[in-house]
Amino acid sequence: MKYAIVDIETTGGSRKSRGITEIGIVVTDGVQEIDRWSSLINPYEPIPPRIEALTGISNDMVEDAPGFHEVADDVERILKDCVFVAHNVGFDYAFIRGHFEAMDRSWQRPKLCTVRLSRKAFPGLPRYGLGALCDAKGIRHVDRHRAMGDAEATVELFHQIVASERGKLAIDDALKRGTREHWMPQHVAASEFDALPDEPGVYWFLDAQGKPLYIGMSIKLQQRVRSHFSGTTASRKRQTLLRDMRSLKHELSGSEWMAAVMEDVRIRAHWPPLNRAQKQPRSYRTVVHYKDRQGRSRLAIRTQASARDAIRTFHSEASARAWLHEQVKVHDLNPEWLGLGAWSAADPVSQEVHEAHFEAALEDWRNVASGWFVESGRSPDERGLIAVVEGHVRGCGFVEADDLSERLDTPEGQALLEALTSGLHPVAPSSTLDARLREEMARNPTWIPKRED
Repeated sequence: MKYAIVDIETTGGSRKSRGITEIGIVVTDGVQEIDRWSSLINPYEPIPPRIEALTGISNDMVEDAPGFHEVADDVERILKDCVFVAHNVGFDYAFIRGHFEAMDRSWQRPKLCTVRLSRKAFPGLPRYGLGALCDAKGIRHVDRHRAMGDAEATVELFHQIVASERGKLAIDDALKRGTREHWMPQHVAASEFDALPDEPGVYWFLDAQGKPLYIGMSIKLQQRVRSHFSGTTASRKRQTLLRDMRSLKHELSGSEWMAAVMEDVRIRAHWPPLNRAQKQPRSYRTVVHYKDRQGRSRLAIRTQASARDAIRTFHSEASARAWLHEQVKVHDLNPEWLGLGAWSAADPVSQEVHEAHFEAALEDWRNVASGWFVESGRSPDERGLIAVVEGHVRGCGFVEADDLSERLDTPEGQALLEALTSGLHPVAPSSTLDARLREEMARNPTWIPKRED
């Protein structure tokens, strides 16, 4: 069997078509070298000063170097029929495969990670970075952070792994079991992935201190977690996870809506560095009320950073316009003053009628609902409970199914829900949840409005 020991240097970029500045490849049979190939690569983007200081590769050095597309045939040739081996294989493999895909070329190889193999071949070492392993195993490591220098050191490390009994078993086991361990971050045990069910819930990617790097949700946890690593893009988030992630954990939610609420609560409690969406201002499609210069009451769709002071909030302009069409019919309003134009052959209602109906409609729109969602639980004898107070999610948690009556819309049932609400985890008002809440009220059959009597 042939093994291609690969190391690449990059700009730290994330795009498929750019980022690689150097490739070093050494082919071995596990005992001795068979072939080698290396080249500087023009990434067609500036090399950041910190990367230049680390690798010694400057913009001048790669200016006349070939782009990846010019050496792709050579790379494919030397890697053909080889097992792809690298120290932290997910990183190098993702860049190489991503560059091939940017050229609309399909490419893949079986792969091995010398970090994982070293942990099994040489247990008990304090660190398993390439430099630390070279020091521990007496491997000469010159030209550190250059592709061929690191590749040559990895070759010597791999030869020592192959020469050990534990190493041989680890290689055989890895190749037999396929690629699952190798698309995951190097420090995460496969058993932690195996523990993930394909059920709704929240997942956490944790660093060495147990702090969350990223929190997400899905209706199929295992499938979603795998999608973060089994693709071929080399995004900055993926690179950070491959480098810094040490473990993962999950929480079952019982339903998609409960998972969304739990995710929002967890993110706002911990602010993981890779959860950028909640940190950055986002745009909401809102319906707002105003008076024009003629004193007519109007509604308009606006894109706003905050959902505050909006009549309604939507995920898309299409859903907002659909709601406006519905209000014209329900409240007999003039569509032109709701930004919809004259969409009916019939004569539109007069301004006097429009104003009278608009005031009544405004009271209806401002009558924000309170109530509960009684969702599926994490087990058959449990239910998820989401409490809504005046148009905001204010609590979430799980209760015993036996604690709920069959008629929750009765005064007795509502009193029971009120009593259970006090034991829920509090939820601070959230624009993210507000944007979804009204849609859930409209389409989710688990919604139970609070009785007014």
